[in-house]
Amino acid sequence: MTPEFLRRYYILRIVSNPKVYGIEKNGFVPLIDLQNALDQLRMDNIDDPLYAKLNHSSQKTINRDLDKIKSYYQTVISYKRNYGYFMDDLEMTEALQEVYEKTEIYLLHHHAHSWKDHITTSRSSLSFQIELVPLIHAIEQQLLVELEYQGWYDDNGFQDITGFFQPLHLKEINDAWYLVAHNAKYGHYVFCLDDRIEAFKITKQQVKNPIAFNAFEYYKNVIGILKTGMLPEWIHIEVANHHFKYLTTNPLHHSQEVVVEPKAMDTPELDYTNPDIWGELKVYIEPNYEFLMTIFKYNLWVRVVSPLHVKDFVKHHLELMMAYYK
Repeated sequence: MTPEFLRRYYILRIVSNPKVYGIEKNGFVPLIDLQNALDQLRMDNIDDPLYAKLNHSSQKTINRDLDKIKSYYQTVISYKRNYGYFMDDLEMTEALQEVYEKTEIYLLHHHAHSWKDHITTSRSSLSFQIELVPLIHAIEQQLLVELEYQGWYDDNGFQDITGFFQPLHLKEINDAWYLVAHNAKYGHYVFCLDDRIEAFKITKQQVKNPIAFNAFEYYKNVIGILKTGMLPEWIHIEVANHHFKYLTTNPLHHSQEVVVEPKAMDTPELDYTNPDIWGELKVYIEPNYEFLMTIFKYNLWVRVVSPLHVKDFVKHHLELMMAYYK
């Protein structure tokens, strides 16, 4: 992240939601108020070089930034004389939402030490041998990485893997980082970047015949990190009303669709025998082990209703677990 990127990011955030920054001018942000908000952010982080260019905010500079914002985010910020900057309608696209989330996560990590009394973050299992920024650079520049990986049972039955790989994509899930990488012997392989990494080196060697990789397409029909080759299918899940709201705000998967809402959306009691508290969602995914773990995470609040073989898959594992407690 560069100081220029951060300035454009905050211009977008201030104009899109000015009240958060104490600007209440009927949705308009006068130039002086925008400059003052940027100056205050700079003053609040005066010793941080990342914030060094927030107060480089002449109208000429801001106008150049608006062109960059339009180009990068397909988001238009307009200006009305004597009123200020405004946005007709902020469409929260997936791309823009991703920029917001990743920037906020980056800033949280960037300020981790100074904000440690105010924020609790999950501990990552990332190996001390892995540095993410150089690894991202290797992905961008298509440089080979050399690694030694000692698999666990869940990976590959304790198989050890060594070799040179083209790094393709990093993914964080469940407090762990994973690297999707490729070589001719193993094809696409997912490495957990924890203590299973015995050795790791980013080489200066360019990948010969690099392959293209699209993370969305690769993980299009799965939850999590696993790809099993199972055929994806529509899975119907009934959800209790209090958690129906949560899952419509935080979908299980991007394919999620609402089939029917609960007849009784707000009830003072959670009577799971009451059919009116149950709504139904559907997702188009592989019904693999990570799907199963996701369903178990939601406890009594969800139940798989179809297809029957997926319902039986969940039921079978519940029966195995119940046998522990007899």
